[in-house]
Amino acid sequence: MGINISITTADMVKYPFIAQAREFIAKKELEFKDIVDAPAVRERAKQRILASFPGQNAPMPPSRNTEIEIASYPTAIILASATEDSLLIQRYALYEAKIIKTCLQSEKNPEIVFVIARSFKWQVRTDTYGTWIHFANFLKNTSKGRLTQVSRWKLVSRALERGWVLVSSEELSRLLQEEVQERIEESLDNKVAALPKEIQTDVDELKAEFLKVKPQLEEKFDIGPRAEEGEYPPCVTALINRAKSGAHLSHTERITMVTYLLHQAVSTDAIANLFSKVSDFNAEKTKYQIENLAGKTTGQPYVTYNCSTLRTHGVCLNTTDPICSRIRNPLTYHKIKQGTPTKNVTARN
Repeated sequence: MGINISITTADMVKYPFIAQAREFIAKKELEFKDIVDAPAVRERAKQRILASFPGQNAPMPPSRNTEIEIASYPTAIILASATEDSLLIQRYALYEAKIIKTCLQSEKNPEIVFVIARSFKWQVRTDTYGTWIHFANFLKNTSKGRLTQVSRWKLVSRALERGWVLVSSEELSRLLQEEVQERIEESLDNKVAALPKEIQTDVDELKAEFLKVKPQLEEKFDIGPRAEEGEYPPCVTALINRAKSGAHLSHTERITMVTYLLHQAVSTDAIANLFSKVSDFNAEKTKYQIENLAGKTTGQPYVTYNCSTLRTHGVCLNTTDPICSRIRNPLTYHKIKQGTPTKNVTARN
């Protein structure tokens, strides 16, 4: 199938991460320093982030000015990342990914999906049988989250020919949803350098607004004494084993494993070492992210997501373990195993 199709600005609005959108911004000569003098772009970027906060029932409509809308996406990435609030970042990444998911599901031009796949350097081809993607791209996006629990996504269940996996157009879009969310989360993970005061003011406003709604994302539960390794919940044990084997973990999976282990008094260095076999391992960046979750920048450690959130993100294994059906948060799993007294802590949804 030919991929040389015309990408419109409407396509760039829907899929602002594609190369054509970056080239569009470059042609407009809108660089980071210019954002300071582009209040409309900064305001729209803030709107995108605010829309991910609790109480927002519908996505904010895009700006009628396509230049502002396209430029607001990378600007929002910068603002969200600069807050260094893991929960805010996670919610914003999910918000953007859901919008793009809806666009992919309703996309009437199948060639656009191929453009997006190619923008992620996926190897994709078509023939009389249908659409084929390289097995490496297939495995990367089916070896995490909820897709690992569905038999049809297992490689042994697929038509395979010389390293190529046959997928339907709907399946290709579904795999791209995983890739899109991961790419957004990776962009948000990047540490932001010193910001101009105008942009720092925007960041501070976002942090202040998020603090107002954060209590809606919290509830009380009991942790009890620390867990021994054999008392970890199934989801965390699976994440640890995957990390040790060098498998890729999604943003939510990494936060889940790291925050859980931090609450079990596992050292930063020991947790960082779990990621050492991952192909893109960066010791300095990994340690920084773990220390952030440990509370170095916020003053208090982050608590592991509740089970309901983990189910939403496909991290829960949907296990038949009877203890799992009795808890709201992985941090309390060992409490039931131990049958020990507990104390209250604050959990994150």
